[in-house]
Amino acid sequence: MQLVRVDADVPRLVWELHTPLERVGFLDALDRGAVWVTHIGVDPRYRGRGHATRLLSALLTHAAGLPVGLAAAPFPSWRQRGLQHDALRAWYARHGFHPDPVPGDPYRMLRPAAAP
Repeated sequence: MQLVRVDADVPRLVWELHTPLERVGFLDALDRGAVWVTHIGVDPRYRGRGHATRLLSALLTHAAGLPVGLAAAPFPSWRQRGLQHDALRAWYARHGFHPDPVPGDPYRMLRPAAAP
């Protein structure tokens, strides 16, 4: 499985995972001084193999000195459900995110910038 950083217009950050024949996962984020993850998706045929972790780890390495935020709300990807809300929040918590809800965004989670 090949991890590729895709050229994208600023402020977008995009990583993809590919087999020799197809794209099987992607992460899309925005970098505006703080990084906001807009979507992580893995093809259902490839889930449960650590591919989402690999994508998120690539972003967190890239953005080590920046805070990273996201909305930990399930979103259908590849027209199939992903992790349910509690499991999704627990998955992000394992990667250093903590709940930080605000009015209008009860699913918001943040990961502070890594210390230099």
